[in-house]
Amino acid sequence: MSRTAVAILSTENLLHNVRRIKELVGQAKIIAMVKANAYGHGLRSVSLRLDRHISMLGVASIDEAISLRKVGVKADILLLEGVFEPSELITASVEGFHVVFHNEEQIGWLEKFSCPLPLKAWVKLNTGMGRLGFSLQDADRFHLALSRHSRVVKPLRIISHFACAEDFDHELNEKQRLAFKTFVSSKEGEFSLCNSAGIFNFSDSYYDYVRPGIAIYGVSPLKHKTGEELGLKPVMTLQTSIIAAHNMLAGSSIGYGARYCCREDMLVGVVAFGYGDGYPATIEDGAPVLVNGKRCPIVGRVSMDMLTIDLRPCFGDVRVGDSVTLWGEGLPIEHVAECFSGSRWSMLTGVQNRVKFLWTAMSKDG
Repeated sequence: MSRTAVAILSTENLLHNVRRIKELVGQAKIIAMVKANAYGHGLRSVSLRLDRHISMLGVASIDEAISLRKVGVKADILLLEGVFEPSELITASVEGFHVVFHNEEQIGWLEKFSCPLPLKAWVKLNTGMGRLGFSLQDADRFHLALSRHSRVVKPLRIISHFACAEDFDHELNEKQRLAFKTFVSSKEGEFSLCNSAGIFNFSDSYYDYVRPGIAIYGVSPLKHKTGEELGLKPVMTLQTSIIAAHNMLAGSSIGYGARYCCREDMLVGVVAFGYGDGYPATIEDGAPVLVNGKRCPIVGRVSMDMLTIDLRPCFGDVRVGDSVTLWGEGLPIEHVAECFSGSRWSMLTGVQNRVKFLWTAMSKDG
């Protein structure tokens, strides 16, 4: 028998989250982030389900974009990091991909290579994130250079990215919003600033496009909030099963490093999931899992293929083979993440391919 680790993925919840975001943003169009294998949910599976429900899909590389075209995705696709080498401009032109320009070298490549078809270009502005984008001092010059290029679709689109939008009161938010507003005020075209957190915190900054990422998958981008509290539903429910249960005596240790020591006699369950499946290796004792509707805490260090849990909350009503939910329906990933030094984003994208992915069926109109 194969391992029991499975990710149950809900088409219904995915589309519910899109509808919820549309309720918030009104006329703004949605660029759904499907980079990083759709935040661990499956690039092609997610994109095919979103295809007719959003305006555009956001990817990190042209390889991701090409793979979507090969499976029949029709929506526009935005290359968020632009092209990585000059020849990719030709592919983007032929395929009609939207391309972000964020440095002078990329514009130079455009001068050297003749694109077969006009290129759909976006100018990225660094308003405070400090990663990609033209500085506020240089952005006008490069925006003008792209605008004058004969093989670029006019008007250009303009994009920037929040650094601290999940923290409503962070002082950088207002600086970024003001910088972006000032820059685009004298420009024609369409504009995009809001990521998932921006959608929920800054309704006056939706502009023409919003770019939800983690919210599409039903997880909150905000501190101290769950997706459910924001009207979202989890797309991924991660499940496995109990493969052993032991009555451990007081004083017994559990797992590598003997990190956990039983303070009293207790029933301990062994669960078929570990860091080799993508569960966070550094999760703390006390992190919750769900067994028969009861929250049970993890005890002891997570192993490559297994983790151990305190089954006392089940009051003995548990058997080998019983299902265990690690996060998802009934157990928000946000609650699990509270016991982890990493992020919700890294938890989702960390799920490994030896976990079976099972999607609920697409409806005829979905």
